[in-house]
Amino acid sequence: MITRDLARSNSAAEKLTALNFRLFIADIEDVDVDNWPKAVNATISTNPLKTGKVFRYLDVKASTIKPSAAPGESPYGGKLTIETLIEGISKNTLSWLYENVGKNVIVIWQRCQDGVKFIGGSPCSGGLQIKYSTIGAQDGGVNGIAITFEGGECPDPILFYEGEIPQEAATALTVSEGSVTVGAGSRYILTDNAAATALTAIAGVTDADLGRQIEFEGAGVNYPTSIANSTTFILSNQVSFSAAVGSRIIFLVGKSGASYTFTEIYRG
Repeated sequence: MITRDLARSNSAAEKLTALNFRLFIADIEDVDVDNWPKAVNATISTNPLKTGKVFRYLDVKASTIKPSAAPGESPYGGKLTIETLIEGISKNTLSWLYENVGKNVIVIWQRCQDGVKFIGGSPCSGGLQIKYSTIGAQDGGVNGIAITFEGGECPDPILFYEGEIPQEAATALTVSEGSVTVGAGSRYILTDNAAATALTAIAGVTDADLGRQIEFEGAGVNYPTSIANSTTFILSNQVSFSAAVGSRIIFLVGKSGASYTFTEIYRG
């Protein structure tokens, strides 16, 4: 596991293999290549995308995000590789793979325990090319898709990132009879309510969504939506969530018997 200061990491065991909760990607064609931000103190602090372009996140198993940089042919360069796993195989995940394999992207990943972000795939490396090694049974007995992002040689293959991460606009949802209905988007806002309101179900989910991440942002002021631990919502340490302004929670879609489950993987 790496330390907070990369410059102090001098052990092979300290490569970038810490737990992460989310991985964001953007097509290299959406990057403002001519104005790629200059790194200061090994940190990029400005959004590198063209105006109006956004990052999208890839639903991967958090503990499988394993970035590492190896020396290149030049003594001054390095090549970044990020390995990760899309857990489960569905029509949606296979379609995404077949549509995007071979594309070059930039990648931002965030360390779960402290929120520190990193970026790789700068234009000098040509971006990181999307590849896959296996589709099917993976280590640990789970089915999934092993994805690799591979970059070319670059003097600074990994940098810290402190800029914004523009994403798709979140969709506002109002709880009705304890339920909300989600669509194909990944980000939703739980609006304020006229009275005390609890969310007990999420509709609009199918087997194609297994392994998908759904993020709710809180917008509650007087009566924020509450979510309690249950067989449907599996909350960390069974601690209830209040969707007040500034809060957010991310769920991983699963299934128990014939019922869909939503397991908390991040709260902020």
